[in-house]
Amino acid sequence: MNIRKILNNSLILAEDENKKEIIVMGKGLGFNSKVGDVLEKEKIEKIFVLKNETTMKEYVRLIEQTPSEYVEITNYIINYANRNLGKKLSDQLFITLIDHISYAIERYKKNITIQNRLIWEVKKFYPKEFEIGIYSVKYINEKLNIELLEEEAANIAFHIVNAQTDEGEMQNTLLTVKLLKAIFNIVQYNLGIKIDKDSINYSRFLTHLQFFIQRLLDGKIIESRDSFIFNQITKEYPVEFKCAKLIEEYIKNALDKEISYEELLYLTIHIVRINQK
Repeated sequence: MNIRKILNNSLILAEDENKKEIIVMGKGLGFNSKVGDVLEKEKIEKIFVLKNETTMKEYVRLIEQTPSEYVEITNYIINYANRNLGKKLSDQLFITLIDHISYAIERYKKNITIQNRLIWEVKKFYPKEFEIGIYSVKYINEKLNIELLEEEAANIAFHIVNAQTDEGEMQNTLLTVKLLKAIFNIVQYNLGIKIDKDSINYSRFLTHLQFFIQRLLDGKIIESRDSFIFNQITKEYPVEFKCAKLIEEYIKNALDKEISYEELLYLTIHIVRINQK
């Protein structure tokens, strides 16, 4: 692995054994190094492989223009998120997050505010990630003596949510939040209830919906297995089944996707629990 370009003391543009450009991270990695040197593997902490050459060039340019302090802040936030979520986040999070943090600070300095209209939905549907976002904003503000708004916590939370998926695509996360919001509104409006967000049934329904939406987006819908149970549930709980059918209609209109009887069955069962007085 040879050094192609030193970006800063912690990040280096290198070439792997397949002659592919990669970004390599390690504390003090760029110190006393020069172009052409072979990297010592034990000093490497992370390797970032980007999808195409254009993206690589854009991020190399970004990192070259980014103060080293931002690099340290981003790495600290990611390590904090890893510890508090108890899971390993995608290494790509560093690239996307440093990009976002740099842009957020630039907007702040130019007094430009961009509203995040989904901040309340992020709080509701991704509370752990949002808390990490809140902590991150406070940390950034203290380290740089600035005053980023709470809305940035939701933006950081989005990146952390994405880093827990295989693809890590922001577009899918935004779509998921919008779908969740719409489905909860359908349930509350049609059942005439206000869902208790502190209840275990809410937590179960939310988890089910998150996986349900992921299956929809991945094209991995559960197929029907037991028509007898389905028929029994629909007869016993006609109000909740009607609500599930409205969700089915919404999914059809929003995503042009059909859902199976099995998915309808699970939706109905969760709606029954939500509707329990």
